[in-house]
Amino acid sequence: MTAPDARPVRAFLAGAAVLSLTMLLVSAANYLVNFALARLLDPAEFGDATLAITLVLSAAIIAATVQMVAARSAAAQPESVPELRRTLVRWAIIIGLMCAALLGGGAWSLAALLQTTSPWMFVIIGVGLPVYFAQAAYRGLLQGALRFPRLAATYVAEAVARVGIVLVLVAAGWGVVGASLGILMSFLAAGAVAWTRPVRRGPRVTIPLQDLRGTMAAAVVMLAAQTVLNNADLVLAKAAFDPPAAGVYAAAAVLCRSLYFVSWSVVQAVVPVLAGASTTPAERRRTGILAFSVIGVLGAVAVVLAASVGGAAVEILFGRAYTSAVPLLVPYTAATALLSLSTLLAATDVARGRRIGPLVLLGGAVVQVLVLLIAADTPLSMAWLQVVTTVVTLTALATVSLARAHRLRTALPSHPAPEPTPLPTAVAARAEQRSS
Repeated sequence: MTAPDARPVRAFLAGAAVLSLTMLLVSAANYLVNFALARLLDPAEFGDATLAITLVLSAAIIAATVQMVAARSAAAQPESVPELRRTLVRWAIIIGLMCAALLGGGAWSLAALLQTTSPWMFVIIGVGLPVYFAQAAYRGLLQGALRFPRLAATYVAEAVARVGIVLVLVAAGWGVVGASLGILMSFLAAGAVAWTRPVRRGPRVTIPLQDLRGTMAAAVVMLAAQTVLNNADLVLAKAAFDPPAAGVYAAAAVLCRSLYFVSWSVVQAVVPVLAGASTTPAERRRTGILAFSVIGVLGAVAVVLAASVGGAAVEILFGRAYTSAVPLLVPYTAATALLSLSTLLAATDVARGRRIGPLVLLGGAVVQVLVLLIAADTPLSMAWLQVVTTVVTLTALATVSLARAHRLRTALPSHPAPEPTPLPTAVAARAEQRSS
């Protein structure tokens, strides 16, 4: 007989495997685009193309928030998916139009301020943002319905379109405008795969907006903290160290953070399972422990690889000029693994409609920035200090989680199960006669 909690565990494992493999392929495609652009464009145009990609990464914070809210809400309230689709897509398009107006209206001022070769890159990226945010809502609905193969296909479509169109247009001499058009077309390709036909059967279900706002607030806090923890050290390194040392530090960060992308796929797979309306507490507990174990094992393997073959990887990928990055690999990988575990615990609270985990993660981000500002005087000390701060953050999150579990266990005896209602005398007599 199948164990009662095998279904959500299987869904989680299948989703984590599919999304992790997909994210690795997408990351490889993005690296390919960056390397190709560096060779096809002159330094000024390459800087502009990098800026365009950075704009998309900044917008990805909004997209990830929309996707997480959609995934959590669709899993927790599957009967409200049609109305949820209408509401979230409408919000996403409105936010996208506002961002597009800001980018488009200020394109020429931004071009002058940032010294870009063309203002049209801002206009083109802006035009794509409503589509980008809308397809994030559709991705979240697929995620909440545990349709991981279709979700993975949206990322593949986006990567393939971006690589193919960007390289063709740039090679044809379109420069940064071609790169921006490729990014726009990749949004359309992902949206075409993610879009699902609206369901019009059944009565209209009202979505509690307070629940949506609460989920969105928790997701925004978690993703803001995640962004700071992932990127603040690079900014601080650029400001604190001389350019060669900052470049070496950036090389170590690029190499070690591939672990976080794989771990984020595990988080994406576990959130809808934990938020599922039909998932029992025992299933949630087992799935959560399994997700924590998977990320922990991935982190341990990554640290071992950093210690054993990290030097060879640095020399192959970046060249001998970056060999001073090798001592940074083990502490940076360890800090990334700890951050991945912390993000999982915070996302678990988002899935269950709680805000404490994201707030603790944000507190950890603030502490890390302050510690690095005060105490980091070399790239190596900056890497090790991140290990210390992420240990503190993970400990705080684990303490909150364990304290909550303890309170739930101790509260159970105060609500004893009701005594079975006695059968009427005649019914009991007949039952006794049948048993004899």
